[in-house]
Amino acid sequence: MQLPKPTSRLQTIGLILASVLLANILATWVLSANLSSGVYPSDADAIMIPIANNFLISLFILLLGATGALLPHQRFFWRLVSRVLVATAVLYSLALVASWCYPDHYLAAASFIPMLMVCIWALWLPSTKTRCNHNHLSA
Repeated sequence: MQLPKPTSRLQTIGLILASVLLANILATWVLSANLSSGVYPSDADAIMIPIANNFLISLFILLLGATGALLPHQRFFWRLVSRVLVATAVLYSLALVASWCYPDHYLAAASFIPMLMVCIWALWLPSTKTRCNHNHLSA
């Protein structure tokens, strides 16, 4: 099975951006729902701290992933730098998923899994080569 490749680096960045936005929206919704259902004390005004933390880490992941995707892949040095940047984004995404793995927050952890998967996919992309199908269909 071969995974589809984006036709441009901008599509890779678009996927990372979309997954970052989706993850932050869902995590904010989970935290707000937990506040409404009484998981946190009603006077807990510190709910903005984890929301801002998620946003800043996600912004950093977006920056790493976008920079890694935009670097040229012709020279070994730039391929290596690109891989290191995207691998760092993968590790930060994994840490973000793991940081929300506790009761009443599993859905928040799950909301960051698509971002992790997109970063892993972006890390895998430079190592794959496009294959041309030379089999011609005869009429």
